[in-house]
Amino acid sequence: MPTVLAIVPHPDDESYAFGGLLALLSNRGWRCVVHCASSGEGGQRHDGGPMGPEALTRAREGELATSCEILGAEPPVCWRLPDGGLRERNEEGMRRTREAFKQEQPELVLTLGPDGAYGHPDHLAVHAWVRETRAAMAPGERPALLFVAFSKGLFLPQWEKCRDMMGDPPNPPPGAIGTDSFDFDTDTASVAERKLRAIGAHRTQLPGGDPHAIFPAGIVAALLDRERYVAADDASRAAVRELLGELAR
Repeated sequence: MPTVLAIVPHPDDESYAFGGLLALLSNRGWRCVVHCASSGEGGQRHDGGPMGPEALTRAREGELATSCEILGAEPPVCWRLPDGGLRERNEEGMRRTREAFKQEQPELVLTLGPDGAYGHPDHLAVHAWVRETRAAMAPGERPALLFVAFSKGLFLPQWEKCRDMMGDPPNPPPGAIGTDSFDFDTDTASVAERKLRAIGAHRTQLPGGDPHAIFPAGIVAALLDRERYVAADDASRAAVRELLGELAR
């Protein structure tokens, strides 16, 4: 059975970014694996539970496991690198990424795109680790690599919320958030309910427990029925068409 490996920075990135494709592939008998660089221990908590890094680590790793179960993925692998500090752990992040490729032997790898969805520095760090790890492999050994692509400007409200993380002037700039150019447009309407439940599994991150509240209004609704992807290169594009068939349109 083929394997898809999703490498993400935080718990919840797997669900909103490519939860639909993971659910579709699990329905087809694929082995779906999620590796998560941090445990999201640096964020706020919205469910009234205990605060602090240890409590949040336990809660958010448990939520990630629930999300993976909903999507049909195996229990996740959590690297426990520092939430909010992935750029400062590049050497370890690259090592863990290489180990993940070697351990899982995937035919297909998924990660966030070069804009990090909304420019979060942790997202950009993981994107670079995955891209550079694959590029260093021999051409015949490289798995296909897809970057999730969000509509131009969709995440700008979230970029505004996070712009203080990105320096002055902010990098990436607002014009770099999202794209209207993509290689694959996947219909995920048949698994939209599962994707929404997977997002909703991350209750500590959801004001009022509402899965639509994880981002500014309208963003989650726009993510449910379609997922779009950009291939890392021509070899990935051709391999994905062969691996995914009618899903790769």
